[in-house]
Amino acid sequence: MIAAFSPFLALRYLLTRRINLLSVLGVMFAVWAILLVDSVFAGFVSTIRTDVQNSAPELLVTDLPHDTGYAKLRDALQAERELCAATAPRLRHHGMYEPLRRPPGAELSAISSQIDFDHTENGFGILVGIDPVREANISGLASWVARASEEFAVRGLELPRSRVLDSPDAKQRAKLLVAPELEWHARKRVGLPVESSVENHTSSWPGVLLGWRRFRRSQALLEGDALDVVVASFPGLGEGAALHTHPMRMAFAGWFATGHRMFDEASMLVPIETLRTLLGHDISDSDSIDLVTDIAVKLQPGLSAAARAAAKTRLQAVVQGLLPTGSAPCLVLDWEEQNEVFLSAVTHEQGMMQFVLFVVMLVAAFVIYATLHMMVTQKIKDIGILAALGGSPRGIGLVFLIGGLVVAVVGTALGIGTGVASAVWLNDANEWFFANWQVELFPRRLFDLREVPCHLEPSWIAKVGIGAIVLAVVVAFIPSRKAARMNPVTALAHE
Repeated sequence: MIAAFSPFLALRYLLTRRINLLSVLGVMFAVWAILLVDSVFAGFVSTIRTDVQNSAPELLVTDLPHDTGYAKLRDALQAERELCAATAPRLRHHGMYEPLRRPPGAELSAISSQIDFDHTENGFGILVGIDPVREANISGLASWVARASEEFAVRGLELPRSRVLDSPDAKQRAKLLVAPELEWHARKRVGLPVESSVENHTSSWPGVLLGWRRFRRSQALLEGDALDVVVASFPGLGEGAALHTHPMRMAFAGWFATGHRMFDEASMLVPIETLRTLLGHDISDSDSIDLVTDIAVKLQPGLSAAARAAAKTRLQAVVQGLLPTGSAPCLVLDWEEQNEVFLSAVTHEQGMMQFVLFVVMLVAAFVIYATLHMMVTQKIKDIGILAALGGSPRGIGLVFLIGGLVVAVVGTALGIGTGVASAVWLNDANEWFFANWQVELFPRRLFDLREVPCHLEPSWIAKVGIGAIVLAVVVAFIPSRKAARMNPVTALAHE
């Protein structure tokens, strides 16, 4: 039972000593910082994970041996009907492109030999060969193309959406062919031979979809513009192996945007048959291989987490059984494993941020301890009088413990209120500061986001609030225990 004088004295001491306001503000600031900063970081992490998942297939069969064909593996995977809904081939190879620009009568442009490997504002990147028809069943290829126009629109650029995926002809979609009139005008712009009339022209250049982040380098590209694409390979083995380059004239087919920064910066989507031809496996050659480096897999909907894990093991065994004897084990990776390093780094940074915010809370707890300890020191004679009048050690200790609890509850309530309000109005405040002083609390251009992402979980609010109160009560227990154990005679004799 709480002694009657304990709450009264606790409240009196709190209201008559202004320094207690510092403890309340310390708790409020710590709770506010934890809620706001963590909500923004959680929003960033959630956005990053969503964009990474959008760019990756559910499962990816990878680490396949050189010269692996697709057809046999496709049939075996799709035979697992209870697990596998669809597959699509992928072929990855490094390459580079250079826009072909010249006035009529000038020499054709050559591929630039200056490659900057430190950033992607150049023509170097990863050519990802896809079958657009099959890829549509695996990933959001059409949504990637639509999202690119949205990204440009947000930045004040009105660029038309690519139409290469709109063709009703599956063969044209498979080659990412642009409309004949676009290719005809592109040929005229660079002085290449063209039909006398656009109506007589048929598109022949296979298309290339570029990540929208390459816009700074290639902003003058129009759909249908000619690109010279080059890849290199070592067709031989041993000492006789020599580097061979393989050029091809292709057409700029438009922009794409998955939201995953690294994928959008580094990747260029091309028809897989075109890339196979560049690597010496043209479909018209009877000895060619339907070459793949990866196979994207879409699982049957509704599978549980355990069933998905089992599917990975099962599909890996199926593929491994069809590979040449002695081949290194292939891998079957889900979307998180495909981006494990990147996602692990983000998760680690979030953990470090939460640790720093916990230190902020410890500082606030230390302020509570310091003010209560100072209060005990200043109120020693009061403690002696209370003891002489019959106050129990427990009741005396509760005076200071209740004081710490009130500071914690008030500070936590104010911190939660300001934290939730800040999270709700964060983007409005950001807009207001930018409109009036050209200052952004969170520069969207730096983080390349349309707005500051903010994700505040009710469970996290509850954890922070309860944690702050418990921590404050724990540190308040130390000075309250000191007061409860004080000798009344010594206290009354204190000067």
